[in-house]
Amino acid sequence: MCTRYSKEFKIEAVRKALLRSKGLSIASVGRLIGVKIPTLHGWIKEMANTSRKETPTSGGGIQKSPYMWTSAEKFEAIMGAAKLSSEDLGEYCRKQGIFPHHLEAWKVEFIESQDKSRGLNGKEVKDLKNEVKSLTAELRRKESALAETAALLVLKKKAHCLWGNSEED
Repeated sequence: MCTRYSKEFKIEAVRKALLRSKGLSIASVGRLIGVKIPTLHGWIKEMANTSRKETPTSGGGIQKSPYMWTSAEKFEAIMGAAKLSSEDLGEYCRKQGIFPHHLEAWKVEFIESQDKSRGLNGKEVKDLKNEVKSLTAELRRKESALAETAALLVLKKKAHCLWGNSEED
């Protein structure tokens, strides 16, 4: 038996799941509204793939969880809040559906990613990978040559022990 839910119900269920209070899991939200957890996760995934403006509700557009924001959205939020006073920042965060600590964490994350990306560019990484590949191939070749030489020496010693020195004949 398959239960059909209206689009508005799905949107409100996702809203409750994403904007849940601390200590309340998605599973408990699902139990509260009477929806199975995999179904609720599917709705969340579906809503994350659609634009917030395309899924209207009675209270306005659906807001994503701060953890589902794209890098571009995070950057826009950081830039939008950069010069705001603490009062204005609170209002800005309420409108966006985030907390000030999200902005701080995103800012640190952005700065760290910029520092890491400055280390090597794509061409340098590609060149280093090619060098590692060629050095690995050369090492394999030399190891096999060394193993072959060692085997020949062992065979020469065994032949000498079995048949004696061939120079005496």
